[in-house]
Amino acid sequence: MFQPTEITPDRAVYSGHIPFVRFLLALSSGIIAGNLIAPTHVVYAALVTVCLASLVIFLAIACFGRLWGHRYAGIPGVFFLLFLAASGWVRVWQPDPAVDATHFSRARSTALLGYIADEPSVRDGHIRFPLAITHCKGADTLMGCSGMLMLTIRREDRMGRSPFAYGDRLVIPADYEAVEPPYNPGEMDYRRYLANQNTWHQAYLPAMDVHKLDSRGGHPLVARALALRARMVAKFARCLSDSVALSVASTLILGYRATLSPELIDSFSVTGTIHVLSVSGMHVVIVCWLLAKLLGRMGGGTYGRIARLMLLLAGIWGYALLTGFSPAVLRASMMISMIVLATGFGLSHQQYNSIAASAFLLLWYHPKWLADIGFQLSYLAVLGMVFLLPTLQRMFPLRHPYLRPVADYAGMSVAAQAGAGPLAAYYFHQFPLYFLPANLLIVLPVSAIMYLGFALLLLPYGEYLTWIGQLLEYLILLTYWLLDSMAQWPLARIAGIRMSWWESLLLYLGIILFVRACSGRSKRMLYGALGVILLLGFSSSLSESGKVGRHEVVLFNTGRHMAIGFIGPDDAWLYSDLPAADHPTIRFRVMPELESAVAANRIHFIRQDRRYRDDRLYIRSGLIQFGDRRVLVYDNEKSYHGRLDVDILLLRNNPHVGLDELRQVFSFRQLVLDGSNYDRTIARFTAEAKSAGVPVYVLKRNFAYVWPTEAPLP
Repeated sequence: MFQPTEITPDRAVYSGHIPFVRFLLALSSGIIAGNLIAPTHVVYAALVTVCLASLVIFLAIACFGRLWGHRYAGIPGVFFLLFLAASGWVRVWQPDPAVDATHFSRARSTALLGYIADEPSVRDGHIRFPLAITHCKGADTLMGCSGMLMLTIRREDRMGRSPFAYGDRLVIPADYEAVEPPYNPGEMDYRRYLANQNTWHQAYLPAMDVHKLDSRGGHPLVARALALRARMVAKFARCLSDSVALSVASTLILGYRATLSPELIDSFSVTGTIHVLSVSGMHVVIVCWLLAKLLGRMGGGTYGRIARLMLLLAGIWGYALLTGFSPAVLRASMMISMIVLATGFGLSHQQYNSIAASAFLLLWYHPKWLADIGFQLSYLAVLGMVFLLPTLQRMFPLRHPYLRPVADYAGMSVAAQAGAGPLAAYYFHQFPLYFLPANLLIVLPVSAIMYLGFALLLLPYGEYLTWIGQLLEYLILLTYWLLDSMAQWPLARIAGIRMSWWESLLLYLGIILFVRACSGRSKRMLYGALGVILLLGFSSSLSESGKVGRHEVVLFNTGRHMAIGFIGPDDAWLYSDLPAADHPTIRFRVMPELESAVAANRIHFIRQDRRYRDDRLYIRSGLIQFGDRRVLVYDNEKSYHGRLDVDILLLRNNPHVGLDELRQVFSFRQLVLDGSNYDRTIARFTAEAKSAGVPVYVLKRNFAYVWPTEAPLP
């Protein structure tokens, strides 16, 4: 009934064969417009009118169009596509606080009531989860409201394990704030990330301010599935003693990522095998294959085929439910379900139409998944396999029964990397060079790990279960050791890739032209691909020439902490009061910019209490000399004698002196105030600087101060 599908060579594709491609393009155009344009009530009302009017006209023509004949057959399609575009736009704006009149941020309230909408994550002494708000409490009333709030609770030592679970109904004080934009170059846009999950506000509360009412919120089916997954993770914990093996098994088989360490993620990322740690297509295919083998030729006849088909679909979607209905699992389950349905009923399916249909249904369910990086990379990888794999199979034909599967999997890895690689390089600024040997290395161990993991979960406790657990643990640790060793190889990844969006599009165009040139033996396509490569090389050379002689100072916005980056042509230095370069604040706010400028091993970390000296940088007692420019960090803790001439004076920790006193000791051209100062201190120095005609820059709730040292200061 179900067999792994083989991607066939390209066939002619007609527009009538791929209706869902047109539907997807129309829906996506509205979603993109909704993401690019800020919502307003007037435009929202107009869009709702267009949406309803186009749907009514389409239904009217569809019902009475036979009276017109075929002369105007294309008109209903135009109105239907208009309906899809307008509805996509409307659904993106619908939950936005600027449009949604019931959003909790538009009500005056003293407390909020809601339920935990996802499994809580416990990291770095905090418990974090999205809270779906259902009611707002005013002075004397309780009113219904809507909206999502990202809640972070400071974990107390006496709490032990997290006392919160999906579906718990909580009451919290209405002490929240809007999510702030990124304040540093290269920093992840967390506000946009949460907005794509329909979340625009966040709150940080101590545990004593959070009161649990009951566990009757959320969807009961999801709650039971997550509770079942928790019991399965606990069973893994009893059978696997090693923490790495437990993390990999829980993530790879059950989609439970709470225990993943950054080092573990990095090993899989560097080798281009990070997709293994995301329950996705390969995992769902294995589940479907196992079910198909277990069911065998159940029943026979029409009713037997239908029953077997229903059991296969139930198994696929049951596994998706067990893993928490993550977007990756939903994508894979949707596509594989369509293949199973087409195969079960003996229907032919057009690959591009099936892919577009699954994407269309998912975006209709959640339009903002279009902006999700995982969504984009997943579909590009599938499209790469459908588009490129037939050409690779024709170029390297193999009929050997043992070599053919290896060649097919290698071709799939290359095709998937060609589809997702350019966009991944654009987002993550790196490319794994050893992705092909790494993927070939883990395909068999990962399959064996999944089979053993399912056996461990399904079988009752006994001595044989201990043997399975030991074998599973040994196999996971061996796989991790191999990948970690490969990650240490020279040139394991190309880091610091800086690619603009149009360069990424050019790279995709070059790949398409090259594949067409190989499949159709077209010189014109080959010349086009070479032209694109030359254009990309010219753009890259311009970018590299801009780095020659580069000297840049960046005063990062890291809240109350200090982080100053000094970027040269080949090296970068980071001066900070934080304890280490792997501190989360530095890793997420500072390192993206430094790693985009130089290689990671050329970044030198210097703690604030240390002295440093080389031929390009000198640091002592808060005085920093970078080339011919000077920065002084002043925080009341050190005294200076005589008169000191600097370019930038950075004030920290609320200095008690006035600006006039500072000017008697220091001569400076730019005053900078960071987030360690109180608002009243910032207001005082800003007013004094304005009256004295001194340029001042406030880092608090503001973008980082970037100073290219070859340019003059104001």
